[in-house]
Amino acid sequence: MNMNEESLQLKFDPRTIEHLGIKMYSQLPYALAELVANAYDAGASNVIINLNDKESDSKSIVISDDGDGMSYEEVRDNFLVIGRKRRDTDESRTNSKGRKITGKKGLGKLALFGIGKTITIETTKAGESQKTVFMLDWDSILNEPSGVYHPTENRVDKENINEKGTKIILSRLSRVTDFDLMATAISLSKLFNCFDLDFNIKIAKNDDEPILLTREMKYNEIEKEFEWDIQEIVSELKADYKYKTELKGTIISSKKPMRQDLRGIILYVNGRLANIPGFFGVSEAGHTFSYISGWIDADYLDEFDKDLISTDRQSISWDLPEAEELQNYLQSIVRFLVKDWSSKRKKAKEDNNTQKTGINISEWYDKVPDSVRPKLKIVIDKIADKPEIDDTDFSAVIHNVYDLIPPYTYYHYRFLHEQVQDSAETYYKAKNYYEAFQEAMKRYKNAVKDKSGVSGTEDRDIVSNAFGKNGALKTTANYKNRPNGQPFAKKTLENIEEGQQFLSMGVVCGGRNVVSHEEIADLRDSKLFTEKDCLDLLSLLSHLFKRLDESKKKK
Repeated sequence: MNMNEESLQLKFDPRTIEHLGIKMYSQLPYALAELVANAYDAGASNVIINLNDKESDSKSIVISDDGDGMSYEEVRDNFLVIGRKRRDTDESRTNSKGRKITGKKGLGKLALFGIGKTITIETTKAGESQKTVFMLDWDSILNEPSGVYHPTENRVDKENINEKGTKIILSRLSRVTDFDLMATAISLSKLFNCFDLDFNIKIAKNDDEPILLTREMKYNEIEKEFEWDIQEIVSELKADYKYKTELKGTIISSKKPMRQDLRGIILYVNGRLANIPGFFGVSEAGHTFSYISGWIDADYLDEFDKDLISTDRQSISWDLPEAEELQNYLQSIVRFLVKDWSSKRKKAKEDNNTQKTGINISEWYDKVPDSVRPKLKIVIDKIADKPEIDDTDFSAVIHNVYDLIPPYTYYHYRFLHEQVQDSAETYYKAKNYYEAFQEAMKRYKNAVKDKSGVSGTEDRDIVSNAFGKNGALKTTANYKNRPNGQPFAKKTLENIEEGQQFLSMGVVCGGRNVVSHEEIADLRDSKLFTEKDCLDLLSLLSHLFKRLDESKKKK
């Protein structure tokens, strides 16, 4: 060391060190995240984390990166200065790779003390002939009464002048249990959203094959059902927000309720977690939230003069005006998700039931009366939600319900004559109730004319001459006697014959004549001729057709 060169020193308040180090970053993933963030800010392309626990009494963690590294002067003047605001010194807030710098307060280094009491750092810049190596000891720092700590330091000559990057070795760990590699990898993956070809993070345990962290890793355990793009949601919202086009991200839903630790939407700023998973203060629809996960990027939050992100990067300071505006808009997004998820899930459920039964459930719902539909849905949903009912039994039950409550339920419940059904069905299903009645009435009139042989140009004259005491057809020809063998009274049979005549004339006059003098649209919209009117008249025509079928020509 040059004698004129100032040695390395750490100036601190021991209580600040204890609070911001041990207490703030006691969880391994959050502490590691600070080191990964430092590597990202340093322009690294690759970060490798090794968790070593082969020997239970000498666990260690090694984090290496190929970033820009630090010179001796940068370690002294920047790294070892606690609370240095990079905002005040890095005007562009971009690093050598053009990335937005995520670090702000210079407190991330204290995260190391949350998991290990001894920290050894090796760092160098390309083009320099030496590495800077120094060690920070937790106990020695706390026992330094002057508030100025001089770490053990050394300079090491490099074999390759182009070597660059930083290695950090954490030892004397506070951790007792062994490392869970996959759990740590997944937890760490949730804290970042900047994985790409230019920034890789790998994590390994002892001699195991390293795991590459990915954005999708945090969703590996979720059986995805639906997916939304944030900008697609934004385009659907009526609510406005100045920075709405800056929001990016993906939301997914699962087929089954997620574990608690997988639920919620994470907010990232410049690739780093800024708000833990949640639903931004929306409390309603808690059932829905057990199916929702995802992430939103809001990089522009780093550009405000006020720092909106808490020091531990667990939450946004929602009480600030800029954050409150964002929160209100995010709540609009969440409420849209709740509604759209419910709609999509309902449709998917119906499609699944359709596939299992061969009956188009959605069309079935559309073709039953309004008064029947809600009750039918309850029945189908209750049956579909029974896990003990397999697909075969489910299909059988649904087919039985279908027979009980068929499409166009009221139409089928009338047990209409086949000739009435054949002539009216197409118009009835199209909700052209007047045409349905007219076509059935015309079919009846023509059938009467064909069977009776009477002539005439007016419908009324045809049915009048076909039936009655003096008509060409006798409708009671097959009913001369009662079941006991005694004959029916002559007057009774005559009344039935006249009834057929009068009812037939009434249908013709009361139906065709009315419709011929009024616009069908007026009758429909005024409800002067309704679906029930149509069904009542079709039922009457069915009765008349029955009598016609049983009639015989008089000799």
